[in-house]
Amino acid sequence: MTRLPKLSLAADAATHLILAAAASTGGGADQPSFDDLLYHAWRRSHVTVRCVVADAGFDSEDNHRIARRDMRVRSVIPPKAGRPTQKLPSEPMRRDMHRRFKRGADRAVYGQRWQVETVNSMIKRNLGSAMRARTAVRRRHELLLRVLTHNIMLLAEG
Repeated sequence: MTRLPKLSLAADAATHLILAAAASTGGGADQPSFDDLLYHAWRRSHVTVRCVVADAGFDSEDNHRIARRDMRVRSVIPPKAGRPTQKLPSEPMRRDMHRRFKRGADRAVYGQRWQVETVNSMIKRNLGSAMRARTAVRRRHELLLRVLTHNIMLLAEG
């Protein structure tokens, strides 16, 4: 299980350009990579990053705090809490997000999260889904090379 490749992306919803990527192997939580992805996307972006939309795997009070307070970026991340078996989050930013999702306030914005799934699909369709590398280090390199190739292909079309 630890040899499975994993690619976390920060993509521009309008252009499908990948602004930041983190390649690793194995399972594990998404939330630790959030701050690096957001920071590199924010730093490298050709446009101002005003809003970050992420799936529930990135839910944490720290991630909301990094986005909102440290980087002045609106964060839309559905809380893991709020599922029928869990209680309302005790942290203020996660509690606010829980309430916003419950009343559907961020439904349209959160719908843009699927643009990153489109980017994943584009990479697999255009560059293949099979990994050729055998070692963990080479797999990470291969994933990042695919990110670079994807961006070059998009820029060459435009």
